[in-house]
Amino acid sequence: MRDFEHVQDVEEWLEPMNWDEFFVKLCPYGVDAEIRADCEISVANGGSQATVLSVIKSLMRIELTNELGLKRRPITPWVQLVK
Repeated sequence: MRDFEHVQDVEEWLEPMNWDEFFVKLCPYGVDAEIRADCEISVANGGSQATVLSVIKSLMRIELTNELGLKRRPITPWVQLVK
C-alpha cells in the first residue's frame, strides 16, 4: 500500500491509471472483483468505460481521503510580502 500525505497525492496517483491498472492497483484498498463486475455491467448497459472509470476514481479518491484523514496540500504563496 502507498503512503499518501495529501489529497493531491491520491489524485496524482489515480489520474494516469487505465481500466485494468486501476482494478489491480486498488485491490489492496478494497476494490474487488464485485466492484469491477458492477462497473463492467454499467459499461455493458451503455455507459462509456472512460466515464465509469472517471466516476469510480472520484469515489475512491473521496473514500481514501476520508479513510486516511487527508487534507489538501497547503498553498504556498509565490511572493511573500515584506514590511
